[in-house]
Amino acid sequence: MYTNKITAIATLIILTFVNLNAHAFFIIDFNEKWLREDAYNRAMNQAKKNLRPLSEVETDDPPDVKTDILYTGSLVRAGEEFLVDMDGVEQLSQLFPPERRPEAKRMFVEIIDKFNASVENLYQVPKENVATGLITLLGGAYAAYYNKPLPDNVVKPAFLQVASFLRKKAELFEGKSSTEMVNSYQLSVGLGMLLMLLQAELQKNPNPAHEKELKTIGRSVFQAVLGVEPERVSFTSSGIVFR
Repeated sequence: MYTNKITAIATLIILTFVNLNAHAFFIIDFNEKWLREDAYNRAMNQAKKNLRPLSEVETDDPPDVKTDILYTGSLVRAGEEFLVDMDGVEQLSQLFPPERRPEAKRMFVEIIDKFNASVENLYQVPKENVATGLITLLGGAYAAYYNKPLPDNVVKPAFLQVASFLRKKAELFEGKSSTEMVNSYQLSVGLGMLLMLLQAELQKNPNPAHEKELKTIGRSVFQAVLGVEPERVSFTSSGIVFR
């Protein structure tokens, strides 16, 4: 079950931050403007018109992971930082009050690092890939809005659709540096996994105010990335379907 997998990832993160007060991280100064400014998120606004059915996507010959146009480059960790530009992590830390930002930066490095170590084995989708980042972000939005995790059997079909869609938009990647791509990946995975983690915390310790806040953020992510209300998109074993 996807629930078990998400719980495994969330548990791994929680165990790493045994002294982390998860409820403190519900205080999020969220503004979806920075999501709307991301080129790959803007491209996804066209997905409701141009996303191919999974049956067509599955006939594509997938590229090698590291020659894939969607490959962001490697995120190698050294202590509490990555050995690459960390603008994405820095931007994520700005979601929190100044006194929590150093802790937030450490948390996001840990989240992204643990995610990269787990995602291929759990879901058979590649780490360090723009499409993987976007699906993680949408998975977090789903968890936040509906207060339940995305089902496991919809993850890979959604990834295949989004990856195929983005590969046909070569203009998105022309002139893009690896720094821009890796920062986009940091933002998508970091925020998506944070929302999943907070939703898992809500399951253990219900709080109506926090649930309402997460629902609002989830809705904002759907609007910023897909340009639709959450109720207008379904994640199915046959892929993403717009209504």
